[in-house]
Amino acid sequence: MLRQLEYRIQLKDANTLEAIITAGGKAFVAVNGDALKATLKDVDGAALANPISLTRGFINFFTAETVLLVDLYIQAPGGQFIVVKNVKPSGPNEILVGTGRNQCMVIPWAAADITAATETSTGFTVPSGLMLPTPFLNVTALDAAASLDVGTLSSDSGDADGYIDGVSVAATGLVKASVIASGDTMGALFKVLDSANAGDDAPEGNVSMAGKAITLTTSAGADTGKGFVHLPYILAA
Repeated sequence: MLRQLEYRIQLKDANTLEAIITAGGKAFVAVNGDALKATLKDVDGAALANPISLTRGFINFFTAETVLLVDLYIQAPGGQFIVVKNVKPSGPNEILVGTGRNQCMVIPWAAADITAATETSTGFTVPSGLMLPTPFLNVTALDAAASLDVGTLSSDSGDADGYIDGVSVAATGLVKASVIASGDTMGALFKVLDSANAGDDAPEGNVSMAGKAITLTTSAGADTGKGFVHLPYILAA
């Protein structure tokens, strides 16, 4: 068996420099420079779920010795979101978490990691605060006939396409969700009926999904697309 490399990282408050030791939080470990999930192991070499749960703000996992760098997409216990790339087993061993209220989730997505046409949890949850009606994708590998939904877990009274509804991933680059007459791709959680304009939809922030799992759903047959989902938000406190 190949020797394993260990990653040990503690989150710290950027203002006080004290360790964050509250419960909660997740870390998605991506292949360096990619949106694909890295293969993780525990200390005994057994498979480890990815994203991984934080323990008192501490991130700990192992990779094969051939994996020299990974990228981290972290939801801190307080709801803040941090992206740290090119992380080595040797460090950084501490990551500072800013306590500002304006935040943006960056959630990696790859068709190879999920089952097409099946709602799949990202492992991240909606923080307490205002989710902003400005979601977008950064598509890094296209899938010519595919689209992507982003929302909250439908089996938990959520809305699986409540944030992004059928945005095409047929071309690489940035793609935003829109409210347009020819077909909205902005999810229902980010829209309100504007009766003053003959029933047109208007964008609106959402506060109703706090604590629910954020999910992704690709269209049937999706198999090559990948990229990153961006969900801006303002923390309640």
